[in-house]
Amino acid sequence: MRIRSRYLWLITGWTLLVAVLMLAVPLGVRARLPEPIAVEWTSTGTPESSSSLRDFLLGKLVWWLVVAAVWSALVLRGVLRKRATAVTGAVMAVFGWVMLGTVVLTTMANLDAPDFRDATELAGEGWLLLGALPVAWAGWRLGGRETVGAAD
Repeated sequence: MRIRSRYLWLITGWTLLVAVLMLAVPLGVRARLPEPIAVEWTSTGTPESSSSLRDFLLGKLVWWLVVAAVWSALVLRGVLRKRATAVTGAVMAVFGWVMLGTVVLTTMANLDAPDFRDATELAGEGWLLLGALPVAWAGWRLGGRETVGAAD
């Protein structure tokens, strides 16, 4: 299989998986979330601003799809030359992990809160970022599996 077609399968699958999970997790517990939900917290851990669940998810989903499209275009157009698929695999893995993690953490902080001002402190960002290291490595390894002599 050519590098580009394998890359397209890999990146399309990852993009769809992250997008589906970004929507499924909050929508699965929608009845337990306040409307609007807290989306930003102060440095002391209290909710600072809110957004409707729909707007929050739409914003995250658009960011995710734009990043996936831009990095895919860079690889497919040949802008990135050396180790392009490995670099893109790592970037897409980390960005997808962080975007999905942000949605999950925000959802968990808002669970069972009667109002967005009652949402719990956003916790777990450090673990989310620490988890990005093995995810980046996996993306690098999966994206960089180029066979010797394979056509671009």
